[in-house]
Amino acid sequence: MIKRLAVLLLAALFIATSCSQAMDPLPSDVSVIVDMKEYAITLSVPSVKAGLVKFGIRNNGTMVHDFDLIKTDLAFDKLPIDGGSAKAKNDGLVKQMINIAANRSTTLSADLATGNYVIICNVAGHYQLGMRVALKVE
Repeated sequence: MIKRLAVLLLAALFIATSCSQAMDPLPSDVSVIVDMKEYAITLSVPSVKAGLVKFGIRNNGTMVHDFDLIKTDLAFDKLPIDGGSAKAKNDGLVKQMINIAANRSTTLSADLATGNYVIICNVAGHYQLGMRVALKVE
């Protein structure tokens, strides 16, 4: 009896953990869709007009990711790395959202001035593995 109950509990646990919820859709008024997954970030547009920009962020990956928006004149793949934390230095940080769960979406708005920006995931090591993209604000 106990063995059968244990098997049933394990089966229920397997079903519960293997079923994933559908990602919430993004609102229609987002300016830029940011898709994140291991280990890439893609944008729906490479540039936007200066002013209020609404980002729709989707974590299509299997692990938690961060969204850091940094204003910088450095190339998107040339941010300095902090050797102790394995994170990119985020001098010029404009907006940030941390701990975006897998298979989740969210929005974030920022009032952006003209210039060059980089969007990165700054979970330790993710920037170095390719989670970075440039955004031009005109």
